[in-house]
Amino acid sequence: MSLIRAVCTVSVLVSSSLSSVALAAEPPEEAGPPPQLSVEVGGTLAAIRHPATEVPTIRSQVRTVNARRSAARLSGGLHFNLVRGSDRSDWWWTNGIDWYLAGGDVQVLALRPGLEKRFMLTRTLTLGVSAFGSAAEASLPTGRVNALRPGDPGYRPVGGNNLYEGRMRKWAFGAGGLVALQLQLSRLVHARVHGGYTHYFREADGLRATAEAEPFTVRLNGPFAGALVGLML
Repeated sequence: MSLIRAVCTVSVLVSSSLSSVALAAEPPEEAGPPPQLSVEVGGTLAAIRHPATEVPTIRSQVRTVNARRSAARLSGGLHFNLVRGSDRSDWWWTNGIDWYLAGGDVQVLALRPGLEKRFMLTRTLTLGVSAFGSAAEASLPTGRVNALRPGDPGYRPVGGNNLYEGRMRKWAFGAGGLVALQLQLSRLVHARVHGGYTHYFREADGLRATAEAEPFTVRLNGPFAGALVGLML
């Protein structure tokens, strides 16, 4: 009986040792590749200030544009991971675009290229701090109707409406920063809330709907805050 017990004990020890060696020899599971691209869309509330003015219409009439201090804007972004060997707490090149929903009379489209540093707070929550430049185009209707000519982009020789309303356009240039919290909802989908401030060194001034109108300035300096939903690839 003692011999049988000794043999069983040796067998158990040998089996345990082999199992431990086999487990140690197994390579660790490799983590998936970090995301390289992020596409986002959402909404933002931002500052936009301009006085009341009158603008001509294409029917040789005049309508009033009310003064404004803020406006919602449709926001989107396309972000690129610059540090491909790390996790999501790294550097991203950001490209934002904002369309101000200020009505059809005063139109503003802004572009925001920038650089963002991201820090992992938890497994699913990321803090982003970024600085960006901004270029915004503001325009007013002039009441004139122009026509596309053969060879112009968008011209259609048969059955096309080649008429469009003329607009006066001015550019504004500035810079700013923002702070964002990003929550990873799944492997691909995330939600993002951000807030920041933009300062324009050159404003969109000198806009004139007609030669007789007073100069019109669109000021975009101020804070903004918004929420977006994105897809990470």
